[in-house]
Amino acid sequence: REYDLDLFNVVAVSDFNCGAMENKSLNIFNDRYILADNKTATDDDFSNVLGVVGHEYFHNWTGNRVTCRDWFQLTLKEGLTVYRDQEFSSDMLCRPVKRIEDVIVL
Repeated sequence: REYDLDLFNVVAVSDFNCGAMENKSLNIFNDRYILADNKTATDDDFSNVLGVVGHEYFHNWTGNRVTCRDWFQLTLKEGLTVYRDQEFSSDMLCRPVKRIEDVIVL
């Protein structure tokens, strides 16, 4: 499926107060969740980059094309995006280990 805009921007900000934020045609990331150096980053750092980038990417397909009617729909949009980014991370890493990590957070 084609992306519906001519331009998509990704911005890294050093003092951004959350992991990332998606807007139509613009994703803003805390630089620690998009820029990882092989010399200094840990496995957890790379896992966090994978999860945050995946989450914001999936927002482009599960919500940014749709205007939410109310806050209930917003929670559905976010929930579906979280599910998709967890499935993606599980496929890219080790599914049983990722599941344990997700449950520990609960």
